[in-house]
Amino acid sequence: MQIHSLRKWLAACLVLASTSTSAQQKEILLWPNGAPGSEGKTGNERIRLYEGEQIFSNIHHPSVTVYLPAKEKATGAAVVIAPGGGYRELWMTHEGYNVAKWLSEKGIAAFILKYRLPGDTNSTYKLGTESLSDIQRAIRLVRSRAKEWNVQG
Repeated sequence: MQIHSLRKWLAACLVLASTSTSAQQKEILLWPNGAPGSEGKTGNERIRLYEGEQIFSNIHHPSVTVYLPAKEKATGAAVVIAPGGGYRELWMTHEGYNVAKWLSEKGIAAFILKYRLPGDTNSTYKLGTESLSDIQRAIRLVRSRAKEWNVQG
């Protein structure tokens, strides 16, 4: 097998592994009736793959993906993870899923935030407005369901 083909095959395996891991977690919309400031935005979320990395953009429906630790390991601590990508995209695999999985294995509840991106192509979102609203809403959501998720609010 040529090196180039081997790299593509390994990247595909990594994507499948990370997809199956994230697919088992629960994703919760932050604004079930539509995010304020996203009215009329109908474009589909985009996911591109790069060397096994899932990279999200064009986000109009912010959410959190919940990674809860096993009850016997739970410490009561919780973290909201906001993956980076220059406010143009979210590098979800290594800055989201992998971090959340590691934290949950250590007994820490992790919540990966998929937030609106002011630097995305043709975006009308503003950093201090929609992105900030999304992180604040995520924190309020975690606190409001602290008892259910076995975290200290």
